[in-house]
Amino acid sequence: MTGQLCVLKRVHPLRGGRRRAELIYDRELQAMTRLRHKRVPELLESFIYQGQRCLTMEYMQGLNIGQLLFEEEQRFTEREALQLIHQLLDIVEMMHNQGLIHRDISLSNVLLHEGHVQLIDFGLTWRVEEPPALVDELDELVSGDEQEKRIRRRLDVSSDFYGIGHLLLYLLYSTYGESDAAGDSQPQESSWEQELQLHPRTRQMLRRLLLIDPPYRKAAEIRHEIESILL
Repeated sequence: MTGQLCVLKRVHPLRGGRRRAELIYDRELQAMTRLRHKRVPELLESFIYQGQRCLTMEYMQGLNIGQLLFEEEQRFTEREALQLIHQLLDIVEMMHNQGLIHRDISLSNVLLHEGHVQLIDFGLTWRVEEPPALVDELDELVSGDEQEKRIRRRLDVSSDFYGIGHLLLYLLYSTYGESDAAGDSQPQESSWEQELQLHPRTRQMLRRLLLIDPPYRKAAEIRHEIESILL
């Protein structure tokens, strides 16, 4: 007994049944075994208990971005939002360099604790050396997803950048007027350019993240862009 605070995760997806549970379990296990980063939870143990696939991992303190925005009503200036994304890109770049694509960067999977960004939940991660057919099976088990989700699930780095773009939009909308995007299910891509007063290069960067303009191919490109805006 070490007394270490940890998380016990039982892989039991709402859709896809036993087969999808197996695929998610293997995906998260393989990804967390490979990842070594202080802002990613450390895998402690994997096991099967009474037929249920389980993982124990380091407990990451903090609230996710969705909680901060919609429950705590925290506001982020454009500069603060870009600084947060810059930290997140450090983790994402590490993953990409190791041949991993997260495919589920979202409000619930990015945590903030004492100014530090953390990334969790690697159940949909794709390893570039594995056959795409295996991931196709995972995604087909939850067929009928809308176009946006299909973009987020692409086996390409642009899927992570697309998720980062939407995360950045939510952060930027947190200071938009008295009735911000918290009441909407999703900020509309047709209106954010009209509604948000942004640095021209932030606007240009968002267009590329959201695949309106030609996408970025490397996380380092986005980090350097943010650094130039923040100068």
